Amino acid sequence: MIYQKAHAEQILLKACKELMDSGLIARTWGNVSIRLSKDLFLITPSGRAYETLTASDLVTVKISDLSYEGDIKPSSEKEIHASVYKLRRDADFVVHTHQPNASALSVLGEDFSLTETNGNLRAERIVTADERQILGTIIPTAKYGLSSTKPLAANVRRAIRRNPEANTFLMKNHGALCIGSDYEEAFKAAYTLEKVCGRIFEIRCGCKMPTESGESIEGDIDKGYMMHVRTPYIMRMSRRGKSVKAYLDDQAQIGGRSTKCIEPGDKKALRELAGEGGAVLLKNDGALIIAESKDEAEAAAIVLEKNCQAAMIALKKGIKPVDNASADLEHLFYVNKYSKRKDEGHAEETD
Repeated sequence: MIYQKAHAEQILLKACKELMDSGLIARTWGNVSIRLSKDLFLITPSGRAYETLTASDLVTVKISDLSYEGDIKPSSEKEIHASVYKLRRDADFVVHTHQPNASALSVLGEDFSLTETNGNLRAERIVTADERQILGTIIPTAKYGLSSTKPLAANVRRAIRRNPEANTFLMKNHGALCIGSDYEEAFKAAYTLEKVCGRIFEIRCGCKMPTESGESIEGDIDKGYMMHVRTPYIMRMSRRGKSVKAYLDDQAQIGGRSTKCIEPGDKKALRELAGEGGAVLLKNDGALIIAESKDEAEAAAIVLEKNCQAAMIALKKGIKPVDNASADLEHLFYVNKYSKRKDEGHAEETD
């Protein structure tokens, strides 16, 4: 279904609100688009807070060459969206998320059949007939590429060409891509993908997904905002008593190569954290996060929890983290872009 621009703008703004309310993203980690014609699509902008978006902030992009109208920059992952519209003529809506279960499972770099036995994954254990109807016969994983780069977009295109019937794709160490003929189909695919990835995660890890949400103690401090977080996967990783490397791009962007684990009474490390900000794991006691604002601290906590979930399955399966060079580049790009966006008065965007 192709929409008139005014109607498409309202649908896209509704989608942004649903992304924030759904838990599929944190802040602007993710993006959505809608096809306007065979040549154009409308997409969310780069680095603007979704809760304050207006129709004038949305950007019209040309599918063939990624040129766009106006002075507002489109999402830095616009090439991935354009690739979907080029290769899937049946797709009129695209949702790119960093949803937790799908992101964590992406580190395995596998394609997951929804019709055949795949290792210890029997199709009937992980997907119902109704869910298979929504997702297709396979959940493919696109190979790794740095965020917002042409190699990443090229890897996504290869995955789509190999699996023309799939409606959801994992992006290794990154997130998920969900497509549909309209808003409802794309979001239904995203929610269904998260449920199915949760079941696969449980089977592969040999454990049940936690049902508790954990707790946090937080408040303003002299130089920003502090959170002491005890969410489930952060707690599990803190009990290892070891640093946790970055297995997901957004963790590399925020925290670099790894998150240290310190003794709760390590005064020197705590002073350094207080002075520099960031996050550390506290042995057997969750994580401590210091950021400039409550919003930034909460976003860091969400990303660290997700990275700890990814680390849990990666460590069990012997999967390597994001390599040091890529983690350094992701972090450098993020810091530079975030500083610029803050100077301009906008939120940051990782992709």
